[in-house]
Amino acid sequence: MFLFKRKNGGKTVPDLNKEATDSSATPFWHQTLPGETYNKWPKKDGQPEEPVFLKHCTSVDMEDEMLINMLAAYDIPAVRIFPSNGSFGKVVLGMSGEGANIFVPVSKYAEAAALLEESPDE
Repeated sequence: MFLFKRKNGGKTVPDLNKEATDSSATPFWHQTLPGETYNKWPKKDGQPEEPVFLKHCTSVDMEDEMLINMLAAYDIPAVRIFPSNGSFGKVVLGMSGEGANIFVPVSKYAEAAALLEESPDE
C-alpha cells in the first residue's frame, strides 16, 4: 500500500484513494518512481522525502502535463497519481477522465505552491 501525507493536518492519503487498512505499514511509494524522478527526489538519511499533495488537475486540457513540466523547469520533482481507475483510462484513452493528483517533496512544497499562485497581472 502506498501512503502519502497531506500538508494540512498530516493525514495520510492512500494511493488511488482507497481506505488504508493498516496505518502502521511502512510507506514504500518511492519504489514505483521512474528512475529520473527518483534520482532528483530529495532524500533524508538515504530515503526519499515524503510527498505532499499539491493539486488535483484535470487531464482533459493537459493541465497535469503542463504543471509537471513547469515544476521540472524549476527543479521541483513531482509525482502524478491517478485516482480510482484513472491509470486505466490513461492507458486506454490517453488521458484520465478523473484527472490526476500531483505530489511534490515536502521540502519543495512552499516553492511549488508559490508557482501556482497567479500574479496580479493575470
